[in-house]
Amino acid sequence: MKINAFKFWVTALAVFVIAEYGQADVSHARSLEEIRQTKEIRICIAYPYEPFVKLESPEDCREDCKFSGIFYEESIEFAKSLGDGIQPKFLRVDWDEQFFNKEGKTVIEDSYTPELLASGLCDVYPNNLTKTDWREKKMDIVTLHPSRMMVIVHKSRKKEFKTPADLAGKTVLVEKDTSYQTWMEEQNRTVYAGNPVKIEFMLETPARKAVNAGRDAFLLTDADVAIWGTRNDIKDSVVVFPVGPTEEIGWGFRKNDKDLQAAAQKFFDAQRGNPESVLNTIWKNYFGRSLTEFIALMLSIK
Repeated sequence: MKINAFKFWVTALAVFVIAEYGQADVSHARSLEEIRQTKEIRICIAYPYEPFVKLESPEDCREDCKFSGIFYEESIEFAKSLGDGIQPKFLRVDWDEQFFNKEGKTVIEDSYTPELLASGLCDVYPNNLTKTDWREKKMDIVTLHPSRMMVIVHKSRKKEFKTPADLAGKTVLVEKDTSYQTWMEEQNRTVYAGNPVKIEFMLETPARKAVNAGRDAFLLTDADVAIWGTRNDIKDSVVVFPVGPTEEIGWGFRKNDKDLQAAAQKFFDAQRGNPESVLNTIWKNYFGRSLTEFIALMLSIK
């Protein structure tokens, strides 16, 4: 999720795009036809934390980053599915930068194409974007899998969290412009109006570490993150219960790029339908269960 030091790139976006890709790319995003002609798909990866993204090169990289992790591996396979010789070009972006307008701001209530997509700097965000009303004013999200939000706390505080009602008055650590923030603010206007949850903004990795170290707060995260995290990097934390409705998680595209969205949908369908597919294998390696098995689990949670 995203390194605030990179925000200056957004205000200098036009200069960067011209220098990197040429004047033509400033005025329009790129179609699937152009991607195939240029043999390049531009993939913008956000929030470097395991298992989704591991940054192998220096912390301050922007363009020439060396990645590993689920998003990186899935993106490479998607690029292959688009045609022979198409190469992925990766750019590292901040989480909230995905939603910025030309002024470098996220305006929740407005409809616009985020500048990274509109400029042609990014063709796709493969970053597990949850479908929300405000995001769908700005882009289309092609669903990869369903999910649920999970509440995670330090194991010493498990008895304090028996039902969602126990969240009232407590502190949640969330990253800005995430679906977790959107859901929590809605609950504070309704369910917890009399004793709202205190929302503290914090990047994903520090938030996980803080809760795992015993911080007097809880964490909201998606089910796949919860499965991996409590088995690997936050072993002193536990999942206490799910909250919210079943959500749709996927990849973000410019609204006009229907052909590229159709290609992504075809890719996802083929991968989910084959037990031995690359995406199913990737998920099995990281989570101990395939993507198809994860989807079945999510649909079974009440």
